[in-house]
Amino acid sequence: MVALTLASPAQTRRFARVLAQLLQPPALVTIEGDLGTGKTTLVRAFLRARGVRGAVTSPSFTLAQSYHGRHGETLHHLDLYRLSRGADVDLFAWDDYLGADAVTFVEWPAAGSEALPAADVKLELLHRTPRSRLVRLHASAAFERAAADGATAEGIEEGACAKEEPASAVLPGSS
Repeated sequence: MVALTLASPAQTRRFARVLAQLLQPPALVTIEGDLGTGKTTLVRAFLRARGVRGAVTSPSFTLAQSYHGRHGETLHHLDLYRLSRGADVDLFAWDDYLGADAVTFVEWPAAGSEALPAADVKLELLHRTPRSRLVRLHASAAFERAAADGATAEGIEEGACAKEEPASAVLPGSS
């Protein structure tokens, strides 16, 4: 696990650009965090860095938005906040969003946890201050190191490890 301090929304966008350089299809990225931690900001910046132009809207009400990157890759952004476990999950067309040519981001993945395969990259965003966030990145050791190196090159500092965070900042189900 790598922990990074995102001191501002601008640093969140820089971190997204680092991810845009590293992630290649097929990839499933889950993003957990309370409301307002910057999940959609991060995905939007990733999409922009991959060449998506035009409107990039949050899929909070539509559940999914799909785009194409500059190299023809499919980029999906799913928001499962309004999806209920059970019948909603069973009816969702998962195969449409988990293709071999896709990078798929899933916000609020808990609703689909029984249907989703294991994430290639798991991101947890936590409030630190009104403007700063802690991001915990869980992935392969090589990806974690590359992400940490890329973030450092962008002026993003490694953050406190999970054990140093106050209990109120720890997400339910994470440890």
